[in-house]
Amino acid sequence: MKHIQIDNITVSSWNVNGLGHKHRDETFLENIKYDINFLLETWKGDLSDIDIPTFDCFSKSRGRKKKARRYSGGIIVYIKKEIKNGVIHMKNISQSANRMWLKLDKTFFGLDEDLYLCGIYIPPLNSPHYNNEYQNLESEISKLAGKGKILITGDFNSRVSTNADFVLHDDNNDNLSHLLPDNYKSDYDMTRRSQDKMLNSQGRELLDLCATAQLRLLNGRFIGDILGNITCFNTKGCSIVDYAVTSMSLLSSVKYFKVQDPSPFSDHCQLVTYITCNFQMSKLQSQYIKQKFNYKWTKLSKKLLEMELTKSDIYEEIGRFQTNKFEKTSEGINLASNAICNIYTNLSEKCMIKNCFKKVKKKIKHHGQIMNIWN
Repeated sequence: MKHIQIDNITVSSWNVNGLGHKHRDETFLENIKYDINFLLETWKGDLSDIDIPTFDCFSKSRGRKKKARRYSGGIIVYIKKEIKNGVIHMKNISQSANRMWLKLDKTFFGLDEDLYLCGIYIPPLNSPHYNNEYQNLESEISKLAGKGKILITGDFNSRVSTNADFVLHDDNNDNLSHLLPDNYKSDYDMTRRSQDKMLNSQGRELLDLCATAQLRLLNGRFIGDILGNITCFNTKGCSIVDYAVTSMSLLSSVKYFKVQDPSPFSDHCQLVTYITCNFQMSKLQSQYIKQKFNYKWTKLSKKLLEMELTKSDIYEEIGRFQTNKFEKTSEGINLASNAICNIYTNLSEKCMIKNCFKKVKKKIKHHGQIMNIWN
């Protein structure tokens, strides 16, 4: 079986401001193309129809109050099927509906250590769903820090401006030496840019967490987001509240980080992090085809199908499939798969209604010039 070499893992996070039926929209699905895709604020319940072809998924929901018109919060992660064997859903790390942890196996992905990913949504301080979020997050990180490296990505509702996310001059401060553990590694200055010049109280908590747990913000530091781009556009203005945060030891493996362009599907921008790895994927596993249509069963479909099954041509086609001795190789499997798919497709074309996915064109409303907001 032929293999293709994979040299990076792509991880995205996106506050979608309610998933609704967006995952049935072809234009929306063009954004769900990365190896691991965290969707936040989905407003979906546990039993919702959330499947997307070629992806496995896990979800978390807050539950729904009796008088509420919809669910709130919610996290869904979509993982490409071809890498699912290397990804473990760490259900017991966090009891909060605002965080979801995954473990990427170092052997499967060719990493030097296991990588722990967290898709996160931290509610605003005045939200009834806020519950000592940063203290609980720090506790979860402490359980994992000695087992591997960490990447946390999502909506923190925190604004940090260009303030330092590390302890300044700790390598030259003798007054700190007796307070720090023996294995403490001194921080080093890393320039970070930001188009958001505001610092709020939750931003201070995020900076304190970074300094304590030796984590670093990727925003404003890497190719793809050198200027520290705005991540949230709404009627209240523009801000940076969505971040990717990594272990300091993971920085050398970060290949690329990008804040995607504004989208009509949400007032938040999607974040994408590229992490260097080294693993092989079978060519057969990677040959998923994105369908641009589906078939709908109607009241007449049963009768039409019964009529088609009485015709000789369909029996001949099925007979050829049954008598064909396909080779037990990846090429043989592909030929057999294509043959049976053609039989089903031909019957579907004659018995059901074909629905083509429509592209939705929407206009993005801008609330003034970004560069002028912070002046």
